[in-house]
Amino acid sequence: MQTIRTWKNKVIYQIFPRSFKDSNNDGQGDLKGITSKLDYLQELGIDAIWLNPIYETEFADAGYDVLDYFKVWQTFGTIEDFKELSYEAKKRNIEIIMDLVLNHVSNKHKWFLKALEGPNSEEFNYFIWSKKADQSESIFGGSAWEYVEQVDQYYYHLFAKEQVDLNWENPNVVKSMAKVIDFWYQLGVKGFRLDAIQHVHKELLKSGTVHSFGSKMVEYLQNLIKEIKKNKNDVFLIGEASGITPSKLIKYANDKTKIADTFYNFSWWWIGWGKETGRNGYDPDWKVEDFASKNAMRYQNSKLISGGQFINFLTNHDTSRAVSRYIKDQAYWDTGAKSLALFTLVQKGIPSINYGEEIALSNANFKDRSEFRDVDALNSFKIYVDQKNIYTEEQMREYHNINGRDHSRLIMSWDDSQYHGFSNHEPWIKFSENVGKTNVLEQKRDPNSILNFYKQLIKLRKTSLKKYLIDGESKMKIDQNNLISITRKANDGSIIRAYINLNNYEINLKFNKKKIILNSSKEIFENKLDKYQSILVRVKDEKN
Repeated sequence: MQTIRTWKNKVIYQIFPRSFKDSNNDGQGDLKGITSKLDYLQELGIDAIWLNPIYETEFADAGYDVLDYFKVWQTFGTIEDFKELSYEAKKRNIEIIMDLVLNHVSNKHKWFLKALEGPNSEEFNYFIWSKKADQSESIFGGSAWEYVEQVDQYYYHLFAKEQVDLNWENPNVVKSMAKVIDFWYQLGVKGFRLDAIQHVHKELLKSGTVHSFGSKMVEYLQNLIKEIKKNKNDVFLIGEASGITPSKLIKYANDKTKIADTFYNFSWWWIGWGKETGRNGYDPDWKVEDFASKNAMRYQNSKLISGGQFINFLTNHDTSRAVSRYIKDQAYWDTGAKSLALFTLVQKGIPSINYGEEIALSNANFKDRSEFRDVDALNSFKIYVDQKNIYTEEQMREYHNINGRDHSRLIMSWDDSQYHGFSNHEPWIKFSENVGKTNVLEQKRDPNSILNFYKQLIKLRKTSLKKYLIDGESKMKIDQNNLISITRKANDGSIIRAYINLNNYEINLKFNKKKIILNSSKEIFENKLDKYQSILVRVKDEKN
């Protein structure tokens, strides 16, 4: 519990290393680039950085296809570069969270290459094999089974065919993953994001494969935790399971069925996704009330869930950019971005900010299929356009320009130079569409900028408002005007409340402006909230 109490005070910042900062001008972000920006992160108020995978990889799926867990991908640097990053981060009281890819490895990983020698090899049982392929589908589309002539069997891959699922029934897999954690722990890493943990147990049935929250998932993950915690009690384990609900969190974050210290809250991840094709489509009829869904409110309102047991995030590497997804009027991106910051940081839970969110980086404008880099996007063109003819080329491009994962992996904007301070070389992926209007240097100079709003809010969270935002009770509501309120009550009985307007219309709200702590708009509050405007106020009691 001491570890959870420590981490619930933190603000996490997610970094996609390839796009954050390039130190050697090859157009690719790297570890030295991240190290060079630690002062910026410290000034922002960041306590922990979550690094998307930095392991040796072929980058078939953004580094989630691991070739070697004990090496750094040469594009990002070396182990020595990581040691420097770890050392410099520690000097600034910034923890590092490693992304531990548990479910699968690259089909070029040495374990899989050994497995291809046949069923008699020890590594063959590291993976899931079948002599026949059933109808199970990959999350990225197409069959989840790939035939290998060399062994005359099919291997299972829930994601891309380059990502071979591990067989967690095999205790050697568990021990191997524990060794990975031990290696990076020795280099100063205390936090580990356990990627896709709901998928570690597959149940192969005649009707297909059950791949989420399988009956032996708890057993497998607790075997891993037992190995880890033998001599590393200060390790903080973050569960990433997209199907997690408040009920499941209560189950899997406590006692006999505990599989992680905290979990990501996926309440807003799905907003705007296509009803039939997920992120490979777009639902233009999404509702603002989705921000205050039953699950979102239960996370806030339940006394069975503590603020250290879940992490709130609006976007990550699997989504598009927040202002482009949620703020429909570009003229209000500034106000709306601040409202989204208030929404995230005022709630109960550990906040996680995706890099660039603090300056409101937007989506890019991809003009052609060839400009996309994400394997999921490229597969969707092949399946939904070329093969099934569900969408036209233009429709598929339009959908990915709204919801595609590439947007969350765009280049960070540091200044207004040719390549925006990221590099002196053309980058590996496009820039944000609003990159010419927003960058760190410009926003540092503007006291009313989105960046400075984040700084102010994070500072308040850790100081004068800590008794509310970290230690206080929480209650979320939504009224008939789709105005969201988040009430935080301190142990001394005092109360603050955020009124969040994420609507494209004004809402009347009578309030004494002297009680306002923060206002997302540059305009003075006059008894109404403008489009996308939100305020944080002091109130007398829970009814007022």
